[in-house]
Formats: sequence, structure tokens, C-alpha cells
Amino acid sequence: MRSVTPALLRLTPSPSRFLNEAIAFSLAVTLVSCFVQGALGNDNVPDGRYFTARVLPILEQHCFECHSHAADESSGGLVLDSLAAMKVGGSRGSVLPVAAAGSKSKVGEPLIASNSLLIRAVEYEDTDVQMPPDGKLSESQIEVLRRWIKGGANVPETFVGTVAAKPERIADQAKEHWAYQSIPSHSALLSQLYRQSENADSHPVDRAVQIAQTKRSVRASPPADLRTLTNRLYFDLTGLPPDGQQFALADEIDQSQVPAERDAYLDNLIDRLLASSSFGERFARHWMDVARYADNKGYVFREDREYAEAYRYRDWLIAAFNQDMPLDRFIKLQIAADLIPSASESDLPALGFLTLGRRFLNNKHDIIDDRIDVVSRGLMGMTIACARCHDHKYDPISQADYYALYGVFDNSSEPGGAPWPHRLAENEKLRDAFVFVRGVAGRRGDKVPRRFVSFLSEGTDDVFKNGSGRQELAERLASADNPLTARVMANRIWMHLMGRPLVETPSDFGLRSERPEMDVLLDLLASKLIDADWSLKELVRYIVNSRTYQQSSVFDEQFATADPENRTYWRSNRRRRDFESLRDSLLAVSGQLDSDVGGQSEKIETRDFSHRRTLYAYIDRQNLPGVFRTFDLASPDAHSPRRSQTSVPQQGLYLLNSDFMASIAQTIAVEIDGSVGSHDTRGKILTAFQRILGRQPDMHEVIQAEALLATATTAGPTANLASWEYGYTKVDDSGAITGPFNPLPHFTGDAWQGGTKLPDPKIGWCMLSADGGHPGNDLSHAVVRRWRASKDGSVSISGRVEHPSESGDGVRCSVVHRSGGNVRLIRSWTVAKGSAATLIEHIKLKEGDTVEFVTDCRTGPSHDSFKWQVTLTQYPKRQKHSSERSFSGPQPQSLGPTAILCQALLACNELAFVD
Repeated sequence: MRSVTPALLRLTPSPSRFLNEAIAFSLAVTLVSCFVQGALGNDNVPDGRYFTARVLPILEQHCFECHSHAADESSGGLVLDSLAAMKVGGSRGSVLPVAAAGSKSKVGEPLIASNSLLIRAVEYEDTDVQMPPDGKLSESQIEVLRRWIKGGANVPETFVGTVAAKPERIADQAKEHWAYQSIPSHSALLSQLYRQSENADSHPVDRAVQIAQTKRSVRASPPADLRTLTNRLYFDLTGLPPDGQQFALADEIDQSQVPAERDAYLDNLIDRLLASSSFGERFARHWMDVARYADNKGYVFREDREYAEAYRYRDWLIAAFNQDMPLDRFIKLQIAADLIPSASESDLPALGFLTLGRRFLNNKHDIIDDRIDVVSRGLMGMTIACARCHDHKYDPISQADYYALYGVFDNSSEPGGAPWPHRLAENEKLRDAFVFVRGVAGRRGDKVPRRFVSFLSEGTDDVFKNGSGRQELAERLASADNPLTARVMANRIWMHLMGRPLVETPSDFGLRSERPEMDVLLDLLASKLIDADWSLKELVRYIVNSRTYQQSSVFDEQFATADPENRTYWRSNRRRRDFESLRDSLLAVSGQLDSDVGGQSEKIETRDFSHRRTLYAYIDRQNLPGVFRTFDLASPDAHSPRRSQTSVPQQGLYLLNSDFMASIAQTIAVEIDGSVGSHDTRGKILTAFQRILGRQPDMHEVIQAEALLATATTAGPTANLASWEYGYTKVDDSGAITGPFNPLPHFTGDAWQGGTKLPDPKIGWCMLSADGGHPGNDLSHAVVRRWRASKDGSVSISGRVEHPSESGDGVRCSVVHRSGGNVRLIRSWTVAKGSAATLIEHIKLKEGDTVEFVTDCRTGPSHDSFKWQVTLTQYPKRQKHSSERSFSGPQPQSLGPTAILCQALLACNELAFVD
């Protein structure tokens, strides 16, 4: 179907397109190779391009760590990050040949590579000097250095060193750097835009964008239709899809072509979505990426891995965004909620921003480093953590700046307990902070006071005077005078609404960051944020009301040539739903989405699927489920500036084959089959399209859907090939079965049991896992692991049962053969506080017979956990069947024709992408 092709197929290029791309790629490689050979083919390259392209990467990767201005003590006094330093050399003299070191060589004059100490060192010829010390360079790398030396050892005159810029040069650059300049007032920026823009009636955002577009000779695309805009607004502001009624209203107003009705519709829709509780849920998940949220600590060896009540930080975020808490207060509470007088106990979970990070085996220095990183990158776009071992190599951040902040967090301890177990408190006795020489905790350098980053505090007394200084740090971070925080926050909000940020490195606004093409627009948004009393909702409203946001995604070849990356937003960016929005949308169209706000985290990947929004998924920092990684969920191990977006086969396979997708499709299909006549094929198709995509199909789609249903009707059901089943039954005092086999209804992902929690209200402690389990509370609830024979023959059984507890009266384990209506007890073992071998030499079976491994509690369920792994050997072919290795959850059931159609629609790009 044109619009309902499964996502995997839509993401796979057609053969002809793939061939064309392969030819184009091959041609590009050929052209680049010709260019490189033309530029670098001569031994003499006077302009230094050979050095920049081939030599410098080797020096950066293997040499600058120890031989640059950034190294605290350059090894042997040798510095390689400037030509002058190379000529001077270290304690052994110049690394260059005599001709290059002593005087400027004539262009084209060859030098002898063996005269260079650098070449002798990398060739490992001299036993006293072998560089790099951790392993010899490859022969191809050494040959690059030889060619450079022989060609005259030419270096561009402007080369200072990309890894080792001198501190004074960094300071000079920082004074002029765009991100460190004060943010102009909003009124001043508006005046500037009014003078430069041609359209006097346009939105300020559109004025700023139009100026950049004019420079590139592009212009904005036409406005999007209301159906597209409705879908886009729902996605951006709530992460959910509109329902069919909302789409129908949008279509009706579009058809009327009355501008006033369109404007009123959009105003009303934006207001309603901003007021929705789903708005806070959507933006809370965005912020959780920044805050590296997880529900546990990661690997901590023997202690409890769980963060008790971690979900309360997430709930605080949701409430903060829904209440439109000013973003400056939002920031302050996450740094110092325990110290701010106007904060209440309900604000203490905000400290989860600091305290819910990875625990690094409880290494204090790493925990503090993580907190410095999430604060500096997350809030200011500064990579302060890079100065842990030395002054920052690129930005105006000294090692003393790092340890000034280290002292703030070193004097903030976690007291634990009520009312919030992960809050911070000031140390009663404050500790001085010292620079750690080369980052080694045992090597103390100078004492540093607790203070803010010195570069951003010039001309002020920046030493923190109140306790740890955490409250003062919070005030500095959220100050309107701080040029970074408002810009960083505005850039993140623009990124979430427009599909890409203005600053391509959202958490690094340092000297290496590229100046945004529309820097005036960034300042306009930052100043608007401050001017609107730091209201997130007002900034969102400001952006989504612009023509730039509301334009279509129509492609224009001419504009794509002028601005191929769409940096001036001449069209809307088509976006794929993130994992949370995709999963939530699937639940929403099936009518199963749980709309409750807040609460504890739930595992969503288990077979008994949670219907809660994906925001509430349990995030296991140490063992992140594969489906999260497949769909690019942000890693919870560290602050995440921006999610990656990959297109891999596993995504399409999940949409086509996962149990979750099958259950969604089956749910919708059951309702359609129940409401539409069994023979009304056309009615089923129309209902499925309306339910899932919110529209009616065109005739081409109807024809293809009818063909799909006809094909699916002729397909027989898939046989259930499972050999093992898990349940419970009733036994008598001898261990013989006296009741029916009852399947255990709930699979947790690791075990079969009665429900989500043990003991289950109905069947008590009944539970079976891969290696054992627990019987129920009485003889009416003995657990059964049942194996079914697929053909005639016989089996032998080997295994061992263990009752590991030192308490209780143990368990009774029985092997039972069931053939038709006949049930025969083969043998029983009673095991208490020990173990026993469970060996049976021969049981003759017919196809369909079962061998059942039954465990009961004897007199009571106390201390009755057991382990029992068995292996059946099936004759005559001696096939092995292991109870442990074969343990599994529910087997997938075949889908009927209507469910197959529903799954095709659920997997289509129309649902997975937002235009």
C-alpha cells in the first residue's frame, strides 16, 4: 500500500535507488581520491596541507597528551603543538632535521628523515627513546611522518595546536566568543529585526529566519494543512496522536478555507495541549535525558542496586512542567531545594537531578565528577569535567575552576531517610578543596575556595560564603546575567519543537562550538524566555505560533541545493517518533493507554505488557533492555545532550514480529470483528484505517487491503510447538495428582506466577523459574513443570532437586506420567535442607503424552523455595531437552486476518513519522 508499507520496507532503498547510490558513492570516492592525490602527492607541499591532513591527526592521537602546552609537565620538555616548539625541541634537542631546525629550508629542498629525532623515536631505532611508549606506530603512519620530513617539514604559519592552545590565546578567543556575550534585551532584538525584515506584520521568529533565508536565497514553504499541524502539535506538546474526531475537525476547518476559523482552531488547540497533563509528561521525559535518569545505581557489587522512590523525581518534573514553574526556579530547586527558604518538602525530590546518577562503585571522586558534568553541560553548555586532570584544552576553564565546584559538592552529603531518601544536606564541618595534581586524589596541589567559574565572574567577588556554596551556585546558574543558561535552555526547547537545534552541540557552547547560523534567533528566544519570567509554556507558544513552525515539509530541489541541511528551516523537518511517543501512540490507538499521571516505575518489556506511558518505564542503568537500545533511548549512564537517530533492521523487525505489536493488533482486531459483520470485509478495512490512522483509505489502499485479507484468510494457524508448559495442580498426601492442570497466568520475564506480585491473592506463592520455583500454600496448589512428547518413543530423566533453606520441612518432588485420561505417579523425593538426585531410567511415551514435574509444600509454604533442573533424553535419537535452557515465556499465537491488517497499519510510516 502507498501509505501503509511496513516501516522496515519503507526504510529500505529500492534496488535501483540502492544501485544509483552505490554508483554515486563510488564516483565520490574516486573524485576525493584524485583530489587528495593531487593535493598531497608531491613530497614538497609548501602550504602545509599535507601536515594538516595527514601528520596532525597522528600527533593529536599519539603525542599531544604528553607533548603539548596542555600537558602539565611536557615529557622531556618536548612540545609538538607549534612549529617553533618543534624546532626548539626538548632535552635531546630539535625533533626536526638540522636543515629545518637551523634555518628555513628552501621550497623543494629535500631533508633527510633519519636526521630527525622524531623519526628515530617512532622507528624504535634508539633503545632510549621509543615513542609512543604504549606501542609502535603502524608502518603507514611512520611513512606519513617520513614524507613530511623529507618534503621540508612544512607547517602552516597559523598552526598553534588544536589540542594544546595556549591559555592566553584561549582567554583572548573567549572574550570574543559568541556564547559568552551578554544576551541583548528582547526589545532591542525586536527593534533590530524590524529594521532588517521586509515583512512588517511577520512574527519575530519568522523575521529572524527570513534574514538567514535571504542570505541563502531560499524562502519558507507554504503553510501545512491543519491535519498535519494537528498531528505535529500533539506530537511536540504531548507525544501522543490525535484521535479521529480531532482529525475530522481539522479537515472540516481546512475545507472551509476561512483564515479566522483556522487561527481560532490553532489558538484553542495550542492552549488545550499546553494545559494538558500530557504536556508535563512529554517535557519531563526530555529533561530526564539531560538528568541521566535511572531507577537504579548501576553496578555497585554487593549493596542494594535500587534507588528507593526514584520515581518521585520524575513526578516532580511532571508537576513542575505542568504548573509552568519558571525555569530559573526549576534550575535552582534541582541544585539546592534543601537550602532555598521558599521551597517545601514537596520540592526535595528535585535534588534527584544531582543524586540519581551512576554510583561508580561509590567512588566519591567519580560521583562528584558526574554531578559537575550534569550541572555544567546540562545547564550551561560548559564541559567543566574536562578540567579534572588539567586546565581545559580548549575553553577558558582552569583546573582550579573544576576543584572550586568539587568543593561545593564535597561539602554536600546525602542524609537519606524521610521525607526524600535522595536529598542533600550541608556538612556540619566544611572541608577545604585542593587541586588534585593530574587528577590523582593522593597528590594535593593548591587550595581553592568554593566559587563559580572564574571566567564568568571577572570583576566580582565570586567566592561562595554560605556553607557549601550550593545555593549560591544555584543562583549563579539561573541568573539572567549568566549568558549561557538561557541560551542553552532556549536551544533545547527549539530542538524538541523543530527537530534540530540552532547550536548543533546542545551541551557544548565552548570555543569549539560552531556559531549558529541564526545567532540572532537564538538570542531572541533566550531573551524571550527571560522576558516571560522564564516561562517554558510561553516560549513554546511563541515558537509554535510562528509561520516557521507551521510551514509544510514540501521539498524544493533548488532550496535543497542552497541549504541542503535545512539550517535556515525553509521547510519543516519530517521526524520519526521517538520510542516513547511510538509506543504510547500504539497503546493510544488501541484504546489501552493508561492515562494516570505519576507513580512508580514499571517494567514495560515483560510479556504481561504495562499499559502505562513509556515515560514510566523502569530504567535499569546496568542492564538497559534491548528494545530501549534498539530505538535509541538515551543512555542513563551520563548526561545526554541529544538522542541519536538510527535506522536499523531491528526496529522494523520489532514492529513486525514483537509480542507487544501482536497484542496491540489483536486487541484492535477483536473490537473490529465484534462491531463489524464477519463477512463485511470493506467495513473492517474502513474501521481499521479510521481507528489506527484517523482517516479513510483511498481506493488503491482498499484494493490492497482486500488482497491482504484474502491472503491471510487462506493461511492456516501456526502450530504451537512449545514442549514445556507451566502451571499448578492438586495432589494427595502421596504426591499423586488429583486435580486438573491449571496454567500459571502471569509471566514476569523471569518467572511464571499468579500475578504481578507474590504471594498472589488467589493462588499464593506458586512460582516457577528457569532453575526452580516455589509451591503454593497447600496441596491444592502444587506447581507443575510439564513436558509434552512430540512423537512416540521413550525418555530417561536425570537431574537434582535442592532445598537450600536451613528452615522449614522441605518440599516433595514427584514425576508423573499423563497419557490420555490416565495419570501415573512414577516416583517422589522428599528433600529438606539438602539435595537429592532425581534419576529415572525409562518411561515409554506416545505422541502427546506428558511428563510432569510436580512440587508441593508438604505441610506449609514456609521456606519452600527449591531448585530442580532436569534433562530428558528422548530415544531412539537421544535428543536432549533441558528444563533450564528451554525455559521461556508465552509462545506467540497466530494472528487472524483482521489482526494482520491492523498490524500492517500499526507498522506503517504514517503512524511512525510526523510530517
